[in-house]
Amino acid sequence: MRLLEALRLHTRAQHDALHRHPLLAGLSPDGPALTLTDFGRIVQAFEACYRHVEAALTTPLPDDVPDAPVLDWLSRDLRHLGLPHRTIAFDHPPVDSLAKRLGYLYTKQGSTLGGHVISKHLERQLGLRPHVDQWFFAGYGTDNGPQWKRFVAALDHHAAKVSADEVIAAAATAFETIAHFCDTTLLQTTETLHEA
Repeated sequence: MRLLEALRLHTRAQHDALHRHPLLAGLSPDGPALTLTDFGRIVQAFEACYRHVEAALTTPLPDDVPDAPVLDWLSRDLRHLGLPHRTIAFDHPPVDSLAKRLGYLYTKQGSTLGGHVISKHLERQLGLRPHVDQWFFAGYGTDNGPQWKRFVAALDHHAAKVSADEVIAAAATAFETIAHFCDTTLLQTTETLHEA
């Protein structure tokens, strides 16, 4: 089985669970109405998550593997919204092999494809224009598809050099880590509301 197909098959449960997460429900056109406050919390959760994961990266990537500048996009979103970084304690294990980097990137690069749909929804729902009022979900813009194809080609190229099980485990962990930061953001929000 091709590594891309194995990744899709073996991380589907984690991926689907993330799509159903209550913090992210408003990102779907079929979900509840999304407010700017909701969007701000989502951006804070993703920025905190990616800040922790990117700090744990210890293995350089080969030149042919694309690597979305998500922290730059998320920082722009936070500045535009006038929001601070959210502090969430988390001890992320080192991402210290090419297999782990590829698994993480399957989740990270893949999010730009779903982000393209979400970006359109944000423009309709909140008037947030891609690369003017919102950056993370807009991703590479019109280059989202070509960048994903670049990643898939690189994944195919390097598949024989890595453990498929290690790549899949890292991708599943990446989805679960995002869910953890979404859970924590919801919990912090609820505690703040109760304190008020």
